[in-house]
Amino acid sequence: MGTPLIELRSVGKYFSDDFSLRDISLELAPGDVHVLIGQNGSGKTALMNLICGIFRRDSGEILFDGLEVDFGSVNESRGAGIVMQYQNTQLFDNLSVAENVFFRFIPRNGRFMGRALDRYKLHEDCESLFARFGIGISPETLVSQLGYTERLVVSAAQTCITDARVIIFDEPTAGMTDPEREILFKIVREVRDRGVGVFYISHKLDELREIGDRVTVLHGGKISARLPDGCAGRDELIRMMTGGTCSTRYPKLRVDYGPPVLIVEQLRSERILEDVSFSLRKGEILGITGLMGSGRSRLANCLFGQTRPSGGRITVEGKRVVFGHPSDALKRGVALIPEDREKNAAFHNQDILQNISVAALERFRGDYGLDTRYMEELTDEYIDSFGILPGHPSDIMRSYSGGNQQKVVVARWFMSLCRIFIMDEPTRGIDAAARIDIYNAMNDLVTKGASIILISSDIEEILGMCDRILVLAGGRIACDLPQAEATSEKILDFASV
Repeated sequence: MGTPLIELRSVGKYFSDDFSLRDISLELAPGDVHVLIGQNGSGKTALMNLICGIFRRDSGEILFDGLEVDFGSVNESRGAGIVMQYQNTQLFDNLSVAENVFFRFIPRNGRFMGRALDRYKLHEDCESLFARFGIGISPETLVSQLGYTERLVVSAAQTCITDARVIIFDEPTAGMTDPEREILFKIVREVRDRGVGVFYISHKLDELREIGDRVTVLHGGKISARLPDGCAGRDELIRMMTGGTCSTRYPKLRVDYGPPVLIVEQLRSERILEDVSFSLRKGEILGITGLMGSGRSRLANCLFGQTRPSGGRITVEGKRVVFGHPSDALKRGVALIPEDREKNAAFHNQDILQNISVAALERFRGDYGLDTRYMEELTDEYIDSFGILPGHPSDIMRSYSGGNQQKVVVARWFMSLCRIFIMDEPTRGIDAAARIDIYNAMNDLVTKGASIILISSDIEEILGMCDRILVLAGGRIACDLPQAEATSEKILDFASV
């Protein structure tokens, strides 16, 4: 191998007494896909932020094209040809899809940059790019109208028209179904074949062999293993990531159902949902899945009062309800863990105590205000049960990794003691071991009489944790399958109708 594009030599960075990056050495070659895996908080994103100039290293060397560099900002690293695609997409809601994809390379009429935007060429170029990868999104659509998964696809498409020499993908397939993942993999392979070096952060262990040329495992801020092409079994990879084993991937409990607690009849929402009808029983985990644009998150928002349906009927515990606002749903014991944590759930400038307890303040009401001691004790219990790291209640939310932020949001709604939980991609961005904590918490909820709607793009998760499975396609229920009759093939077949 010739000179690496990126080389780290014994790099270290102190963050707190609980976490530091220590003695990190790794390389990225041209045309190489280097996969980084590890638990939430293991240092994957922090390490990439060092490369991008968001953080400055305390020790060691970073070489780019064989020359030592010390980027002081994202603009400096981008100028050198390093681009990072973050887990939380950074798109402009008020611009069209085409304008976002070609934002740095906008075609214009005439010879001068100050001349008018060539909108015809812009849309033509975007349509050609999307056709190459099978992306079924109109270039003229405003980004504000896209769902989370569609934003991920648009963000990934941006990398194909950059002049980057190094691209970092941070959990790019979180929330994608298999067809959407294939689009992403096509994009990664295209930039790789152009000689671009790729760092690829993932929690999905099945992706390692499919997309990676080599794998580095991080644990506690240090490299715990280096593997060619991820050639290790799943249990062995989890042991490397966690220092332990994970024997049961989906620890589903069987619970006797009670009567229906939620009945949805002929629900409609603009052109996105049409004639959606189903029921949810007490103690049941009902799975809902579907491809990008199928209406999964719109359904969740309608059930929670975030979006007003244009027709249909919703009945909760025998009474017809009309939720004009999420507060109405909460009063009826309905909670939503939203798909987009960054936009709808995380209070980045507040501490972990406030983030977890905010939906359950009634539990802590005393004669003279809030019982803060009880609030802190219960928050500590949830931090421990969900494995939130570093896990100090006084920590500020924005200082946590994406996966740990997601666990905080899930813990918040579980503390609320609602009776119906709508969980929209609750394990997105969470490592394999931490998912077990979420699944066990779900089991605990249903054994205590709660009911769960699990909306997920992860078909294995749906098959492993749900009692019954609905597949959305084109805004309609394409099938209603008992878990015993469901397979990945059946689900994808119905989803593609």
